[in-house]
Amino acid sequence: MKAAIYRGTENIKIKQMEIPEIDDSEALLKVKACSICGTDRKIYKKGREKISGEQILGHEISGEIVEVGSEVEFYKQGMRVSIAPNIGCGYCFVCRQGLEQLCPDFKALGIGLPGGFAEYVKIPAEALRRGNVTVLPDEMSFGKGALIEPLACCYNAYESLNIKPGENLLVFGAGVMGNFHLLLNRNLGTGKIIMVDVEKKRLEFSQKMAADYTLMNDEQLEETIYEITEGRGMDNIITAAPVSAVQKQALDLLAVGGKINFFAGLAGDKKIPVSTNDLHYKQQVLTGTTGSSVNQFRRTLKIAADTNINIGQMITHCISLEDLPDILGDDNIFKNNMKIQVQYN
Repeated sequence: MKAAIYRGTENIKIKQMEIPEIDDSEALLKVKACSICGTDRKIYKKGREKISGEQILGHEISGEIVEVGSEVEFYKQGMRVSIAPNIGCGYCFVCRQGLEQLCPDFKALGIGLPGGFAEYVKIPAEALRRGNVTVLPDEMSFGKGALIEPLACCYNAYESLNIKPGENLLVFGAGVMGNFHLLLNRNLGTGKIIMVDVEKKRLEFSQKMAADYTLMNDEQLEETIYEITEGRGMDNIITAAPVSAVQKQALDLLAVGGKINFFAGLAGDKKIPVSTNDLHYKQQVLTGTTGSSVNQFRRTLKIAADTNINIGQMITHCISLEDLPDILGDDNIFKNNMKIQVQYN
C-alpha cells in the first residue's frame, strides 16, 4: 500500500509499505477519505511529543472494512464506517465519565497509532470494543463521513454552552472550525449567528452558509455587536481563533447570564485576565472544550444524517495521497480553502 510517512518537522514522504496484518481481535480498513486537520499541520510544522520516529498522520477517517478477525462479533467485511480517533484506556476516572478524549493515557489514530494518510489502516481491538467505529448511513458519502470528527468537536462545544433555542451566538474565527460551528448551530435551533474574522474571503464563505451577520474584527466591532443585540451583548460566544486578544474581546461582549466556550487553545503558556466580579455579578459562564467523546461522535453522526446539515460543502479542495507532502507546507492553499481532503479510489 501507499502511505505518507511523517519523519519529523516538515518531512513527509510517500512510501510503499506492506498492508497491515491484523490479529483475531482487530479489523482492517480500506481508507476512502481522510481530511486534513489543523493538528496535522501543527505536527508537520512543529512536531509533537507523543510522536517519536516515523508515523502515519491523519485522524479524520472514513472507509470500508475489508477484513475482520475471528473474534470480532459486530463488525463485518463491507461495512462503511467513520472512526472516532481517540481511544481512552477505559479504566481511569475520566474514561468512566465518558470523556475518553481527556484520558491521560489515550491513544489516537494518526498520532500515537498509524492513521488515515495511507490506503489501509489497522483498527485496534480497543477501538472496536469501545464504540470508536461507527457505521455510516447508506446515503452518507465517505467524504462526509470523514468530516464527522471535526463536527463532533463543535458539538462538544455546543453541549458545554447548553445553547437554548433562539439564543444568539457569536463565533470568532470564520475558518474551518468556525464555519463548522455555524453549520451545526444553524441546524440545531440557535438564533442569530454572527461570524467575525479578519479575512474577508472567509466571511464570504460564512455568508454562503447563511450566517445572519458577517463582521470584520475592527474598531467598530463592539459598537456593532451591542447595536445588533439592542444593548444586551451576546448570549453565547465561541472563540475559534487561537488569539489571546480575541479571548479578551469575548469577555467584553458577553451579556448578563452569557456563556463563552474557549474552543481554540493558546500557544505556550499565554493567559488572559478575567474579572471574577463580572462572573459573579452577571452570572456569566466560561467553558472550554477539546476534541469529543465517543458518545458525542456517534450523536454528531446521527445529527448529520437526520438533519438538513450539508457538511459536504465544507470540502473545498480534494487531493490525492501523492499530493499531501506538498499541500501540507502550502500556507496559501489552507488560507484560501476550508476543508482539504485526501480521497482514495
